[in-house]
Parts: sequence; C-alpha cells; structure tokens
Amino acid sequence: MVTRTQDPWFIKFYVPWCHHCQALAPTWEQLAKSMQGRLNVAEVNCEKGKQEAALCRDVNVRGYPTVLFFKGAERAEYTGLRGLGDFVQYAEKAMDLASGVPDVDAASFKQLEQKEDVIFVYFYDHATTSEDFQALERLPLSLIGHAKLVKTKDPKLFDRFKITTWPRLVVSREGRPTYYPPLTPDEMRDVRGVLDWMRSVWLPLVPELSPSNARQVMDGKIVVLGILNHDDHDAFHGSLREMKSAANEWMDRQIQEFQLERKKLRDSKQMRIEEAEDRDDQRALRAAKAIRVNMDTSGRKEVMFAWVDGVYWQRWIRTTYGVDVKDGERIIINDEDNRRYWDNTVTGNYILVSRTSIMETLDKIVYGPNVIKYKLTVSAPEKLLFDIRVAFSEHPFLSFGCVAGIGFGIFSWLRGRNRRRGGHFRLDDSMGIRELKDGLMGVNGNQKAD
Repeated sequence: MVTRTQDPWFIKFYVPWCHHCQALAPTWEQLAKSMQGRLNVAEVNCEKGKQEAALCRDVNVRGYPTVLFFKGAERAEYTGLRGLGDFVQYAEKAMDLASGVPDVDAASFKQLEQKEDVIFVYFYDHATTSEDFQALERLPLSLIGHAKLVKTKDPKLFDRFKITTWPRLVVSREGRPTYYPPLTPDEMRDVRGVLDWMRSVWLPLVPELSPSNARQVMDGKIVVLGILNHDDHDAFHGSLREMKSAANEWMDRQIQEFQLERKKLRDSKQMRIEEAEDRDDQRALRAAKAIRVNMDTSGRKEVMFAWVDGVYWQRWIRTTYGVDVKDGERIIINDEDNRRYWDNTVTGNYILVSRTSIMETLDKIVYGPNVIKYKLTVSAPEKLLFDIRVAFSEHPFLSFGCVAGIGFGIFSWLRGRNRRRGGHFRLDDSMGIRELKDGLMGVNGNQKAD
C-alpha cells in the first residue's frame, strides 16, 4: 500500500525486545499526533508475523529501530537524533522535497538563497526529455536534511551561472557554484553517479559539526574547526563571517593552483607531442597522445572548514583539545587520520577566529615548512597502536615483512647468544671450588694412576 501510492509515509521498524525501540516508543506516538493530517506516521513490528517479517526484509532492515521515509517507490533512511523536534524538522523537510522539484526564476531563487545554505540547481531547456526529468524526480528524497533541489529555465540564471549546455546540474553554496562534471545524457540520467557527486558537495561552506556529519567532515581531511559560543549571538555571527571569508579565500587559491597545475601537465603533454613530431617518431607520438592529464593524484589532503558549539559540546572539546570556550573562541586545525591537531600559530599564540590568523597558520601546516608542533588527540601508547594498525591496513605485505624481519632478527640474536654461552663452563650452585679444581687438574692431580 505504501509504495503503490504517492503519499508520503514515515515508518518505524522495530522489535519488542529492543531497548532503543522501547525508549523511542513515546516519542514516536507524540510525532504521530503532531503530524496528524499532514503525514502518515506508522510502525512495523518485524516479529509480529510472516507478512511483517517479509516487509522488513524487503526494505533491508539491518538494525532496530530503523526509520524510513517513503514516497512511492523511493525511500530514505533517517539517521539523525531521536528527539521529537528532530523528527518533526526532518519530516517537514521531507514533505517539502517529496512534493516534487519546484521550478524557480531568478527572483524566487534569490529569496531561496536567503534561507538555504546549499541549493542544487537543475538547468533545462525545451530540448530536455522526459527521461531526464524522470531521473531528476528520483533525487529529492536522498537530499532530505542536506540541501534543496530546484530546476529552472530562466535565462537570467543561465547568464549568472554561465550555462551553455542543457541539462546541467550545479550546486550553489553561499552563492559559490560548483558544477557536476559529466555532460552526456547517459551520465546526467545516472542517478547513482549524480547522488555520489551530491554527497561530496552537499555540506555548507562552513557546516556545523554534528553527530550525523562528523565522519564526512573529519575523515580524510585537515579541518579548520572553529570552537564558537553560539549563546553570544553577535560574537558568533562575527566569527562565522571570518571563517567563511577564510574558507572562500582558501577555495579561490585551490582553484587557481588546480588550474595552474593542469596547465603545466597539458603543456608538458603538448611538448612531448611536438618533440615526437619533430623527430618523426610515430611510436613516441602515439605514447604522447595517450598521456592522460590526471588531476586526481594529488597527495595533499583536502582542507575543510567547520564550526562546533563550544557550549553544547563542552565536555568533548575539553577532553579532546583541552579547550574551554569560556576562555574565548578558538580555532583548532585537526588531522583526524593521524590523531593530531594544532592550536598555536607560528609565534606560539592561540589561533584566533580571524581570516589572517587562520590563513597564516594553515599555510605553514599544509605547504610547510611546518615549524608548528602538533599535539595528539590520544595518548602516546594509543597513538603507537593506531599507527601500527594503520600501517597493517594500508601496507599489509610490507608490514608483515617488517614484522617477520624483526622476528627473525630477535631469533638469530637469541640463538647466537645461546651458542656463545655454550662455549664456557657453568658454575652450578651444587659444584664447589674443590670439585671444579679436581675436574680441571684431574682426579688425582699429578699422581700416577695404577
């Protein structure tokens, strides 16, 4: 019934013996009452009968409770906090997105930018096909709680975002556009490929760190983390402006460096082609033309900016970084993959929430020479065990070879030590000096034996 209609449903899948399910039950009842007449709120006991068990298997329930939002054949899993307000906020955003992809013009888009940090814009024209729109309509549910999706054919927005081919997909974050690279019809209709790209860019320019996005924000990146006091509204908004200014400047520099590096690689390829043509070397010419300009092999980590409420997360911030927001707002530059962070500038002062302080310190850490000493977010023994685990994970054969070599070295050392000890007499406690002397001189000394 749920998937056969286009009505939105918010469904909890549970089992009676689950303690988390029992704790959630009163909140779920409150949610059903508060959304009555607006949203279908239901629950399924996965152990009630064969039909319920089959339903739970069909929707791939792997843990309890699992909460899913349905709109026709499409569904999205809720992974946020489990308070009533959290559910209501999610449900309202879900209903908004589930109503379809709205069409906007330049004026309504400008109003939308005042409310939304991240907006995906689908540009289309008269030649856009029904297959294109069908693929587009499958996207909204995956964006619930992350971003807004709209479509437009307004020439003013074409001009603003420099759109010359259709359909085209762009994300606007704080007015800064990022373009979905693929352009072919098949690629634009590849829902999975589009969603993978959306997930990589759906965070705001400077997002708030939360349990639901912590892994995406922190893992694999160097993060400029602002520890801010949300209770002091004036100071908070001023600090957030400074962080956004620094983030924009950093992104501008990264784009310039990317373009410069790409130009160098292209020029190098062209030089090889011209050199092969001058020598009339067809083999070298084919090899030069086959060179791909690959910009995905940069060894430098991505840098991201984020902020955290220093009052709400006071305990975690104090135990991890030794910082108390009551002493003033601060910047921490965190490297989660290596369990380390920096909280001082090159002069030894705290990193202030200012564009200048952030950029000067970030330059030293990313580009070097890094003369700023880092600190650990874990104890030294934990860091050692972590490094060993990472080494085995990233280089298993090399790590195994090192361990085997160390083991063989210890074995050889012990074996050699035992051999050396075997070339000398051992003074047992039961052997006296006289017995030892008799053993060395002979039992009767120099006397003649019969």
